[in-house]
Amino acid sequence: MTIQTYQLLHVLGILILFLSLGAMLVSSKIPKGAVIGHGVGLLILLVSGFGRIARMKYHFDLWLIVKLIAWLLLGASLVVMKRGLLPPKAAAALVVILGGVSAWCAIYKPGIGEGSE
Repeated sequence: MTIQTYQLLHVLGILILFLSLGAMLVSSKIPKGAVIGHGVGLLILLVSGFGRIARMKYHFDLWLIVKLIAWLLLGASLVVMKRGLLPPKAAAALVVILGGVSAWCAIYKPGIGEGSE
């Protein structure tokens, strides 16, 4: 697959994941479809992300480690929402911050020396 295909799949995974998280936040009872979408979105993100990394020949730099940690935390957000460990507004803020950090890492790639891209 081309890099653009991996990138398109990655964006699709992001859309599915955040749509599912939003559905969980606005519902009093978490819908089964949102839980399924959460897992599917995370899986698409993981496969497309590692596919793109392999095609671009990146190494495990700081930005990639931060994105993997954010991915793990976004995966754990299902448990946080299901058990009500955080109020919905705090959970929403956390999800948005994790998404923002991931986007920032993807754009600026901290930890990579100049000209390494």
